[in-house]
Amino acid sequence: MRKKSEERRQAMIDVAAEVFNEIGFEGASMAEISARIGGSKATLYNYFTSKEEIFVEVMLKQVGCQFEQAFTALNDEDDVRLGLLRLARHYLDIVLKPDVVAVKRLGMYYAGKSDLGPMLYERGPKRGWQRIADFLKVKMEQGKLHKGDAWLAALQFRALVEAEWVEARMLNVVTSPQAAELQASTERAVDAFIYLYQPR
Repeated sequence: MRKKSEERRQAMIDVAAEVFNEIGFEGASMAEISARIGGSKATLYNYFTSKEEIFVEVMLKQVGCQFEQAFTALNDEDDVRLGLLRLARHYLDIVLKPDVVAVKRLGMYYAGKSDLGPMLYERGPKRGWQRIADFLKVKMEQGKLHKGDAWLAALQFRALVEAEWVEARMLNVVTSPQAAELQASTERAVDAFIYLYQPR
């Protein structure tokens, strides 16, 4: 029974994605989505509390699995630098993709107009970067990194990794960064982070 319910929920997300892609977030409605599903709004509301919630689910389904892979790149990693290099490179490859950039632009655009921004943050970036903070905390406790606020360290690491690329990509200044350039920038970012948090 639970499997069928989850399949039904995923089918609703797929239909909602079609609606959002066709007429946008503002033009879409729960009535339109439920009409295309072939059920009532009440049925749709049994699965999702709002249009914002289902939109978040659509966006997470479209790009969330890619980030999931990046944020698990540090599992059981003993070498801090090599692990962070792998994470940083994987993260940049994902965050600069056209579909991910499109989702981020949408999220930023609607963040001030609804509850979409906080919902996206809680379900997406916050969860992912908490994993990185957990990894850094372990390395701090092992004496491989200088002890500090692991959550703050994770955010600083993210800022270093994104610094050379993300704003330019979001504004379409950069569209096709070269692999060698990305690799060099990740090494600079990781080296700066390691220098900042070297044991002392």
